Amino acid sequence: MDKIYDQTKIEQKWYKFWEEEGFFKADPDSSKPAYGLLIPPPNLTGSPHLGHAMQHAILDAVARFKRIQGFDVLLLPGVDHAGIQFEGTLNKLLEKEGTSRQKLGREEWLKRAWQFKEEIYKTFHDTWTVFGLSADWSREVFTLEPKVQRAVLEEFKSFWEQNLLYKGAYIVQWCPKDQTAIEDVEMEYEERKDKLYYLQYGPLIIATTRPETKFGDTAMAVNPNDKRYEQFVGKEFEIKTLNGPRKMKVIADKAIDPKFGTGAEKVTPGHDILDYEISKRHNLEIIHVIDKSGRLTKVAGKYAGMKFQEARAAMIPELKEKGILIKEEDYVHSVPVCERCKTTVEPIISEEWFVKMKPLTQKALKRMNEINFVPKNYKKILSDWMKEIHDWTISRSLWWGHRIPVWYCQKCNPNHLVGKDKDMIISLEKPGKNCQTCGQKHWVQDEQVLDTWFSSGLWPMATLGWPQQSKEFEKYYPWQFELSAPEIKYLWIARMIMLGLHFTNKIPFENMFFHGMIRDLQGRKFSKSLGNGIDPNKLRNQWGTDSTRMALYTYSAPGRDGRASRQTMDERCKNFRNFGTKLRNIARFIIELKPSEASPELDSGFIQKKPWIPDQVGDDKLHPDDKKILDQLNKTIQEVTKNLEGFNLHLAIEKLYEFIWHQFADKYIESAKNRRTEAQPILEYVFKTSLELLHPFMPFITEELWQKLPHRGKSIMATSWPSTK
Repeated sequence: MDKIYDQTKIEQKWYKFWEEEGFFKADPDSSKPAYGLLIPPPNLTGSPHLGHAMQHAILDAVARFKRIQGFDVLLLPGVDHAGIQFEGTLNKLLEKEGTSRQKLGREEWLKRAWQFKEEIYKTFHDTWTVFGLSADWSREVFTLEPKVQRAVLEEFKSFWEQNLLYKGAYIVQWCPKDQTAIEDVEMEYEERKDKLYYLQYGPLIIATTRPETKFGDTAMAVNPNDKRYEQFVGKEFEIKTLNGPRKMKVIADKAIDPKFGTGAEKVTPGHDILDYEISKRHNLEIIHVIDKSGRLTKVAGKYAGMKFQEARAAMIPELKEKGILIKEEDYVHSVPVCERCKTTVEPIISEEWFVKMKPLTQKALKRMNEINFVPKNYKKILSDWMKEIHDWTISRSLWWGHRIPVWYCQKCNPNHLVGKDKDMIISLEKPGKNCQTCGQKHWVQDEQVLDTWFSSGLWPMATLGWPQQSKEFEKYYPWQFELSAPEIKYLWIARMIMLGLHFTNKIPFENMFFHGMIRDLQGRKFSKSLGNGIDPNKLRNQWGTDSTRMALYTYSAPGRDGRASRQTMDERCKNFRNFGTKLRNIARFIIELKPSEASPELDSGFIQKKPWIPDQVGDDKLHPDDKKILDQLNKTIQEVTKNLEGFNLHLAIEKLYEFIWHQFADKYIESAKNRRTEAQPILEYVFKTSLELLHPFMPFITEELWQKLPHRGKSIMATSWPSTK
């Protein structure tokens, strides 16, 4: 046995061996029962962080465990096209080159995008395959490949035919920087200290944080139960504005909070979701004050063209001068920002595509009991969200993604209206047939692309060839295991459940595992801006894959957040590297210092008869120390198996660490030195079994040491899971 453990050389050797032997490949024709694990597809432009590394470590441990248990395991990898993130990264690169998206035009930009994808994919792929992930790489799926495009087309067409899809101008959350609509669950909230401005509106004083939207006010509103204002309801008053006097009515609506400000509020339907709903109930005019770039429109007069923050600062002196601004107060509130670029989100009216969600949630809510949520409280969390869901905005004003598969006749339908009676066709390719109205082929495709989650929600099905009924789909759907960070439970997990049930009438996965978040020591998320990130590849390079994986499992308790720094991770990795050294020392003692008179076969008759089982051989045949260590081994097998079945990997490694280091090495091996030949079969058996139990967590060192023991079979991956029976 080499004195120096060359971790890089050993990891490369065994990973290559496993791949060449086909141990990672699933076989849909196999008679073995299926066990499918679906890897959340990382973003193409992303770099791995501790959360990704922990996900891969958890998935791989469960996959290796199930293989050794005798299952036909499919651990399926994939890559997400990353929508907004990819487009933003490429556009920054183009700016450095002196060009832009607009200068190139859509066709040339997309050519460059696919070229860029190929340039970064190789490096990206190498980065993501270093943690010993035993995935079936022959089945890797990219979310823009033809197989997924066909699934997305089927999804879109089905929704259209079932009247679950519509297009129209509605208020949406808009990111001015990314220039696209986003969903509520794609926003974060920042606590900010702003001003609350009290403005004179005729006889009322109204408090607002957004005086720049005053140009779009179409009513004043109070709560119908607020006695202070009942004399004003239904009456029209002249109010001062920066563009001259205007008449405005006071309305009563139950949505108004009488405890906010003065209890009277301005209604700006074009830039507030609550106000938009009020406007529909009261048939109010909608005025657009802020455009899609976040600048004020021409209705703002001399403030037109300003960013809304600039306009707010510029307006205050004039509001004071004209007696409109009565007073201002400090005010702390939560402001929605785009989770990607941190730009303040602006509610605006925009023409978008939507999916009606109520029919999808109704079925999902009835079937949630069929999924084993780990932790269990996530069933209620997701169910509560589904009960309050609103229609899903699925269109995005981007170029990178699944382009909306709708074609309009530019001659007969220039405004791109949709409907069963309109001149439009749903198709991936440009229609070859003539327009039914003009008899010509003036087809143009919808300019927008679909929300990334529209395709990602199909991930459990599309990866297996749906809508075709392939043998892979028949065998591996529904999947047995999926995992996720809690932050995308609504964006991804809830949608996979709803879409899976809607299109297949089956749940997409049987076990849904939510791991916690690893944060910094102050409890903050890791981010580039804070500079607090920990690169898992640097940990792996220093401490080895096995040690890094073991350190990550200590953070893998279901749903429980953990805190880490580079120093604390180094300490944990170092501890498990020392554990690996202990394993090698045990192996050196058992293998290299093996007595010459001991049996050369590991599976000697003594071991095969399992004399620690009373009904086979009497207890008096065993030395008390042998019986004790074998009893402890049986309990370890039971506990590790139970914790792997329950996805409590942190408990499984705790038990293995304690048994191997303290019970086996510190106590049994020390006591066995005085009766070495007699104890040798037990030493070999316990060590071999310990390596097999440890293999899902530390795959490389366990294979390396298992191969040095007398054994049968090609690999530790081809053994059977240890049993107490």
